[in-house]
Amino acid sequence: MGAKTMATNFATTDLLQNNIAARRARLSFEHRFFLTVAVLFPLITFIGFAPSYYLKTVLVSRPIPSTLVHVHGLVMSLWIILFSVQAYLISSKRIKLHMTLGMSSIALVLVMLVTGMMTAVAAGARGGGFPGYPPLVFMNVPIVGLFVFAVLFGAALYYRKNAANHKRLMLVTVVVFLSPSISRLPLPFIPLLGSTWFFGVPALIGFALLIGDTYRTGKLNRVFLYGVLFGTITGPLGLLFARTDAWMQFANWIIGS
Repeated sequence: MGAKTMATNFATTDLLQNNIAARRARLSFEHRFFLTVAVLFPLITFIGFAPSYYLKTVLVSRPIPSTLVHVHGLVMSLWIILFSVQAYLISSKRIKLHMTLGMSSIALVLVMLVTGMMTAVAAGARGGGFPGYPPLVFMNVPIVGLFVFAVLFGAALYYRKNAANHKRLMLVTVVVFLSPSISRLPLPFIPLLGSTWFFGVPALIGFALLIGDTYRTGKLNRVFLYGVLFGTITGPLGLLFARTDAWMQFANWIIGS
């Protein structure tokens, strides 16, 4: 009886040690993954906006339309830097500072939403946009994108004490914000693809991340699924709505014409 009990205890200990080792390996992978995202996100943004913003003094390009665009660019850059810093804090296990900085970032997000909205409206008013789309129709894309980000960021705040849901929702915000950057990459076929590119690529990335996460963890994170679905569906639906009379009336009203 004693030998059997001892064997059971050893088996239980081995199981616990295996579970702990698996959890550590999973966390280590997630930390490395988010650090990679924290590097790639700013890099893609820099490449996309280099000709028109970051390297404008070096590269010959059109002048920046207004001070508002400068402010918007600065605020967005600060957000991208903040995301990278937050990923580093998590990987270095400075959780308290991460949470404090996260709550403080709400003010930056509010400024980002306001300046982003103002910039989108100003672009629509001056006739800016994307090749093949009327300015007031395309104005819907950044406005809906800001709405999607606000919802996802709010959900991430709600789940801030649930690390698994929180970090996956923050990852979806990054995927959503890829659209402006990848639509400006110096690739000649992008204007021909239009929304298939600037909506389709983030959607593919989002679902690839979801599938990979499910395979690696052995279970589907439903909050992650809902976030990816919301980020994928809302943009195309918004663009469909942008071609209605109701949107055009709203768009003309908001630009003051």
